[in-house]
Formats: sequence, C-alpha cells, structure tokens
Amino acid sequence: MDYSEASRPVAAQLAGKTAIVTGAASGIGRETAVLFAARGARVLAVDLDAAGLESLGEQARDLGLDIAGHVQDLTAEGAAERVFEACSTRFGTPDVLANIAGKAGDGPAGSTTDEDFDFFVSMNLTTAFRMSRQAVLQFGEAGGSIINTSSAFGVVGVGGSAPYSAAKGAVSSLTRQMAADYGPRNIRVNAVAPGLVETPATAERIRAGLFDDMVTRSRPIPRVGLPRDIANAFAFLASDDASFITGVTLPVCGGWSTTRFRAR
Repeated sequence: MDYSEASRPVAAQLAGKTAIVTGAASGIGRETAVLFAARGARVLAVDLDAAGLESLGEQARDLGLDIAGHVQDLTAEGAAERVFEACSTRFGTPDVLANIAGKAGDGPAGSTTDEDFDFFVSMNLTTAFRMSRQAVLQFGEAGGSIINTSSAFGVVGVGGSAPYSAAKGAVSSLTRQMAADYGPRNIRVNAVAPGLVETPATAERIRAGLFDDMVTRSRPIPRVGLPRDIANAFAFLASDDASFITGVTLPVCGGWSTTRFRAR
C-alpha cells in the first residue's frame, strides 16, 4: 500500500482542485470558500449579495487566496449554466461543487401557503438540483465531487418547519439518487446536514436564547455550532480523503439529530 499521500499536509488537502461554492457571501458558504482556498483550491464564490462577495474578495486578497466572486441569482433561468461558464472562463473546468445557498424558515404544513412552499423548495432543492445537473454535464473524465446542504431538520421530524424540512429531506434523497447514477463516472455526491450554527441569519435569535430548549440543551455537545465546523465537513468530503464515500448525508449538529439526550 502506498502511504505517500498520508504525509500530505492538511493545508494542501484540496491542492489542484477547482471548486464552485454557492451562498459564499456570508456564513457557512463564506467560511467554506475561504477554507477551500486556504487548502489549495481555486474557488468561484457565487452569491446574489454583491457587497458580501466584494468583502470576501478583499479578505481573499489579504490572505493571498485564489477566490473569484460571481454575482448570480441561482433561482433565475439558466443560472447554473452561467455559473459554470464563469468558472470555466476564470479557472477551467471545476471538479468540486458545494451547494450551500439556501433559505431557512418556520411553519407547520397547515399554515404554509403554496407560495411559501414553492419558495423554500426553489431556494433549497431546485437550485441544488440544477447546479448538480450542470456539474455532472461539466465534470471531466476524472470525475468530481458534489456536496449538497441538507439539514438536521431534514434528518429528523421537527415541529413547525414543514416546507424547509421537506425541501432539505429531498436534498438528502437527491444526494443518494445521484450518487447511485454517477458513481461509475467517479462522481461522488454527498451532503452535509448542519444543526444550529451561529451565522448572521441566526446570531440574534441565538443570543436571545430562542433555541436553548429545543436545540442547545437537548444535545450532548452543548455549544452552538460555528461556520468552520460545517466548512471542515465540506472540505473533507470535497477532498480525495473521502474518495470512497458517496451517497452519505453527514450530520454536523453536536449529536442533536443522532442521539436522544437529556440535559443533566
């Protein structure tokens, strides 16, 4: 057995790879884009937030990282094609896609309108499907890696989150299905299922203690997750270290979705 790869530094984990990261202007997407680049990848950072991408670009320049921003509404017709064309123009054919863009929300089925349901499906499932479809059309003979974003809410039943949980559960199902279809082409398809993570979208409610009873006190690791916790999982699944892993939804939630825990 050749152990030469075992001595490779973590800093070079993604060396030589070209990655597309969506939702990259803030939160988990931004942390993932920076971590990918810090570990050697060339990164096309995609988001609708132009100011956020400009800030990311400044951070990348300060750190000497190879990150280019691309402003795109992923729900628009033809968005996936435009993103992959931009990546090919700037860096060449991508071999990693991290589908992180999405939108969380609350509401039981009985009070969810058709418009609300369509919105959450579009933001969380349709965009991931279209980007993944384009990836398998663009990846070369060497294959590639797609990492989707599911959610702990898509793994277990949680009250008051019908449209979001349904969409994220479907992302996990799509992940398994595409893994079955495209494994023979050496295309791996996995997903990360984050639990509660402190981002600009959640920070205020976390500080107000709104998640304490439902989440923080009901898992064995009691701290709130950080974007870096999730980015580390994306980096592993994108790398050759995960070359024999496909069709998996990896919970990164402090044990919230995988244990039954009673706070002492």
